[in-house]
Amino acid sequence: MIEETSKETIDRKIQKATEAYQFLKNSTIKERAALMNAIADKIESLGDELLETAHAETSLPMTRLAGEKARTIGQWRGYAKAVAIGIYTEPRIDLPQPDKQKGDLRKYNIGLGPVVVFGASNFPFAFSTAGGDTASAIGAGNPVIVKVHPAHPKTSQIMAEAITEVIKEQEWPEGIFSDITGISNDVGAYLTQHKDIKAVAFTGSFAGGKALFDLANQREEPIPVFAEMGSINPVFAFQSVFQNRAEELAKEYAASLTLGAGQFCTNPGVFIALKGEGLNRFVNALKKEIQGITPANMLHKGIFENFEKHKRTASTQPEVHLIAESHTEAQEWQGRASVIQTSGRNFIKNHLLSEEVFGPFGIVVECESHEEIIQIAQQLKGQLTITVAATVEDARENSDVINLLKDKCGRLLFNGMPTGVEVVYAMQHGGPFPSTTDTRFTSVGPDAVKRFVRPISFQNWPDEFLPEELKNENSLQINRIVDGKIHSGPIKL
Repeated sequence: MIEETSKETIDRKIQKATEAYQFLKNSTIKERAALMNAIADKIESLGDELLETAHAETSLPMTRLAGEKARTIGQWRGYAKAVAIGIYTEPRIDLPQPDKQKGDLRKYNIGLGPVVVFGASNFPFAFSTAGGDTASAIGAGNPVIVKVHPAHPKTSQIMAEAITEVIKEQEWPEGIFSDITGISNDVGAYLTQHKDIKAVAFTGSFAGGKALFDLANQREEPIPVFAEMGSINPVFAFQSVFQNRAEELAKEYAASLTLGAGQFCTNPGVFIALKGEGLNRFVNALKKEIQGITPANMLHKGIFENFEKHKRTASTQPEVHLIAESHTEAQEWQGRASVIQTSGRNFIKNHLLSEEVFGPFGIVVECESHEEIIQIAQQLKGQLTITVAATVEDARENSDVINLLKDKCGRLLFNGMPTGVEVVYAMQHGGPFPSTTDTRFTSVGPDAVKRFVRPISFQNWPDEFLPEELKNENSLQINRIVDGKIHSGPIKL
């Protein structure tokens, strides 16, 4: 039984977070980085209990969970390194000059204030209690209140206790991190609407993310909601690529489509190509691949039921036929792989076929002409990823399509498949609405920290009152823009 946190308890935790923000505002980037590295060490020390608990709650394989744990540790350490070198403080200093009216101006980024993080169901470590949202918000100088996902409460508790223990060991205010439980939407709504909350991070469904976004914008003081929501992550395949790779491409697509029972936000749900012998070879090979996929446990009953509902809805639309389904019968809560096919014309007119089906389910769209492919590209909603399966010659010949696709996604792939999101600086995990609520930011990679800062400028302040990041001495030894030039040393006046 998951306890429904009372409003009184939520208020107390938010009050402690508000007090902790005043502490964090005066912490340096080096101090916060040290805390983050200590949290990474603590998570790394967690033994088999963490993996076994997560496996019992999510049915995810132990190997997958071990990899996700390592990724989570890497996120804390990688983000800590980025924070420590001052990238996200963006210090700017303009010294007094005879022709300047305002004198000495210095600007840097500080945290926003208490941040609410909503845990995700499909990543119990990397996108939940101790996930990238929590790491990047703390790194930016914000206290975090996590709304635990009800699909893995015990896993979340282990992670929360680890973070809390480190904060206590470091003798930092306990309000820097806390967690809240509950099944009803009321808890999330109350958190989002609370006057002292300054930002929200969410990974999940479009309905959930959009509801939080609307609530945040109805407040007396609107706040940003960084929500990663649904995406069909289409693959556009062009003619030459089929000549030598039709069967190989089918293997790649089927593997990516069904990876983790299709429960990845970058699952490539739609495959689009011109009709012809090449696409026919691809479809025949895909049929064999899908038939051989063994059904796998889905994360929980709710996800399974939604998968079955949306798969059935899409599969029973007019002018749609089944290509293949796994030959193995599914057991309770298992996702059975399935792929359907329709025409480009039908895909264009029936917008329901463009909706995400979260699970091992795909649609092959057979287009009659280049113009149909253009039309599909034009009407596509915002996506996390779009893949171009092509040769270099294909890319040259279809530059008009590719140019349109740049407007529709956060990550544009040239071959390969989109599942698997590397935690590096150049990763963009976010895209135009409705894949996310703010296309300017990523939720993966050190640049995730950017979401949770705001600039403040100091005019003519004595050096002793300035934050360390802006003082003349530059004790943190970070790069700063001084009078328009990169400068890493002290300022000598």
